[in-house]
Amino acid sequence: MGFTQITYRQHKNEIRFSRDEGHNPTAMRLKLDTLKFDGFSINAHGNLYSLVMKYESMTFPEALNFIADELGLQKSQFSRKVKYPFGGFYKGLMKEIQEPEYSMQTYDTSILDEYAGKYNLMFFRDGISFQTQEYFNVGFDIETLRITVPEYTLDGKLCGIMGRLNDSKCSKDERWLPIIPCSRSLTLYGYHHNYETIQQKNIVVIGESEKFVQQLHSMGSGIGLATCGCDVSDVQAKHIKSLMTNKIILAYDEGLDEDQIRLQAEKLILNNAVFKNKVGYVFDKDNEILPKGSKASPSDMGKEAFTELIQRHVIWL
Repeated sequence: MGFTQITYRQHKNEIRFSRDEGHNPTAMRLKLDTLKFDGFSINAHGNLYSLVMKYESMTFPEALNFIADELGLQKSQFSRKVKYPFGGFYKGLMKEIQEPEYSMQTYDTSILDEYAGKYNLMFFRDGISFQTQEYFNVGFDIETLRITVPEYTLDGKLCGIMGRLNDSKCSKDERWLPIIPCSRSLTLYGYHHNYETIQQKNIVVIGESEKFVQQLHSMGSGIGLATCGCDVSDVQAKHIKSLMTNKIILAYDEGLDEDQIRLQAEKLILNNAVFKNKVGYVFDKDNEILPKGSKASPSDMGKEAFTELIQRHVIWL
């Protein structure tokens, strides 16, 4: 990657290095216990994956593959065949039970071609720009007359497509239907899209829906994720905590009971010998910003209102 003057500091279990020959040899740091990265001279922060993304101009999935290749973890490490009883059935079953997020069915992204390039005014009126729609591959299905929103696994593979009826006055039950179903509790919407920015800013804000992530992106903020519901699954909690950001803010829709939101936020606390985070949740108790009974997302009210919610209406655990 072109870094020079690489030294290991045993007492701090970290690597110090320079961007180029002749630069400060301690300006860059990689902590080996957390894989956290700091570029002091360039005000860059993140982890090993975002470091590769930045300096190799890669996406998150590409960075994962690059690191695996560099460590020899793809082919040479696992080239020898191992025979398991019953054809490996139980080994595969245990993996599916223990890490179901890595056993999801995935699809080639070429299936999105028929929906591509068809952006919609309904999302635009909701604060989601055409540029954001393009970035998240939002499209339109002529057959079902639904706006298409692709869903991705945590490592960026297409695993499903949700369809939103292009009618702002339709009943709630008709709004969203899967065109290609997937278990969204095993994913985090926006994860691979926003991974680098989340690491750089050292904060993640989590909403309920895909729209939340897209609205934040249109505001110029790439720190949003969505759980696609008002419950943080065990899989989602594990991967949110593994981001190891200093701050996590849960920003669920108006109308939920505070005890319910607090319970979900408590799932995201990380406190061990290696790392401790700070977790909070948005709660507009007196409905100063989110109208009572509106069930509005904190992102629905625009950038100024969202900023005020984050600055003045977060309750820290």
